[in-house]
Amino acid sequence: MSVEVLIQQQNRQSLVLKVTPDGVVALVPQDLAPDSPRVHRFIAEGLDRLPLPEPVPESARLTPEALRDLVNEWAARIGVRVGRVQLRTMRTKWASCSSRGNLTLSTALLALPRDLAEYVVCHELVHLKIPGHGKGWQALMGIHLPDWRERERRLAGWVMQSQRGLT
Repeated sequence: MSVEVLIQQQNRQSLVLKVTPDGVVALVPQDLAPDSPRVHRFIAEGLDRLPLPEPVPESARLTPEALRDLVNEWAARIGVRVGRVQLRTMRTKWASCSSRGNLTLSTALLALPRDLAEYVVCHELVHLKIPGHGKGWQALMGIHLPDWRERERRLAGWVMQSQRGLT
């Protein structure tokens, strides 16, 4: 299984491997070649230590209809109007929204546990009230999903899993 790792060279002393909502990033000192054996070994050992979430059984996965129902349910709770809801393959994002209220959801959401799909839906719908991820947005997320930070952290592992070709 291979994982796509973005390598970024920075003015730093040590190697760092981070899991972000967008994937896995290796931060490499500028004086170290990104393709050096040391960097490759560091990345391989780091990936081996990262836990993989348990796959959701097929019978427990959301259907496209259930995902759309989740959008409608959360839109009513948050008090926003949703335009078009589109489900499609997305390589780097779980979802996106437009200022007109249109949502594009990744088909990869169908393989997530329901609570993580719910987090992604809520995240996008809150953007319809408050753009960006500032304090107002965070406060509104906290009102609707008090454990949103924990869900966001758990979702980062699923980014890795989808990159490993397991979804």
